[in-house]
Amino acid sequence: MSEEPSSTERRFGPRHVTDVKVLVHDGVELRKCTLRDIGLQGAFIEIKNFPLAEGADTELVVRLRREGKHVHSRLPAKVVRTESDGAALRFTELDSHAQQVLVELIYLTDPHQKSQASY
Repeated sequence: MSEEPSSTERRFGPRHVTDVKVLVHDGVELRKCTLRDIGLQGAFIEIKNFPLAEGADTELVVRLRREGKHVHSRLPAKVVRTESDGAALRFTELDSHAQQVLVELIYLTDPHQKSQASY
């Protein structure tokens, strides 16, 4: 049985609150933004002066530190909602590598300590 969101809450899973610097690519430009929260199905990014259109295809680019090296990962997403301070994204077509990155961001990053993921 799948978990259905309520009429006011459209998320299908829990979100991990974070303050990680990531990049967002809209197909034309690459901009720095802040990952405010993230879950297995989506994320909210804080971004100003960079309008993202609802329905637009985007990519989040995250940098993780693994075994002393930085690894960059692209997470394809679609803009599902925009607000004055950012946009809600739903992840699309995640391969096994991207899914592993999400697990690391959600479950292995302590929001109270300096993150292992950032730009």
